[in-house]
Amino acid sequence: MEKQRKELIDEFITINSQINLSAIRDPEGIRIKHIQDSLEINKALKLLPRTTLCDVGTGWGFPLLPIAMSNPEVECIGIDATRKKVDAINKMISTLKIPNAKAIRTRAEDFKGQATGFDYVTARSLGYIDKILPRVNRLVRKGGLLILYKQYTEEEEKDIDTFAKKYRLVLVKKHSYTLFEWDIERVIYMLKKI
Repeated sequence: MEKQRKELIDEFITINSQINLSAIRDPEGIRIKHIQDSLEINKALKLLPRTTLCDVGTGWGFPLLPIAMSNPEVECIGIDATRKKVDAINKMISTLKIPNAKAIRTRAEDFKGQATGFDYVTARSLGYIDKILPRVNRLVRKGGLLILYKQYTEEEEKDIDTFAKKYRLVLVKKHSYTLFEWDIERVIYMLKKI
């Protein structure tokens, strides 16, 4: 996995220098802020084999690419509305030979790729909970998990149950962690669709 991570960093730097995907350009920043952050899900949850995952607003391919690389038996789809991002992600997928991942250009509200919903839907730093849930809720199958990567705020934590109930979601797990040796407080909320 370490070799794959290095290859992902190198490929990301190459593509980022051509089309400016992210302001994070140094290998250490990419490793911590993108890859390490993305892989935190593997500490909080075991993704089951032969399941499906949709990464909404996949942006620069995070958490999509690290999740797909570390969970080869999970079918991973990233969706984003920006063509250059989707093209860049698909180029990285091809170059790095990640057979269980693909990126599709669409908006969450318009995506019709999985009629029954996905087992897992991830969203990383897409906005406040009241804006995310209306966009992504329908993508989660009944019994599936909505996995929200967030920077921790006390206000949002207080609001999560209220907004989740409206969309027939229940908070089943909260995984707290930090990046850069306690500098950035992060949290992953896992909400089950009932």
